[in-house]
Amino acid sequence: MKPVKRVFKFGNKQLEDLDPSATPQEVMEMWSRRYPSLTKGEIGGPYYEDGKEEYKMQGTGPTAVYDLKGGYGTKG
Repeated sequence: MKPVKRVFKFGNKQLEDLDPSATPQEVMEMWSRRYPSLTKGEIGGPYYEDGKEEYKMQGTGPTAVYDLKGGYGTKG
């Protein structure tokens, strides 16, 4: 069985899995260097996609999708 491919989504961007051996939290921390709002962000998922279109497109089987949400502070 092939390993599950991980996809990280942030807004309308699809971010690369920088280190497949890292936890999703660690990957989010890596991306926070480029997107500072992820420093205090949250992770939703994983959601698994294995529909025929997705499977055919990826060619690797199921895909675990993680939604990264930035933590935006409020002034006050």
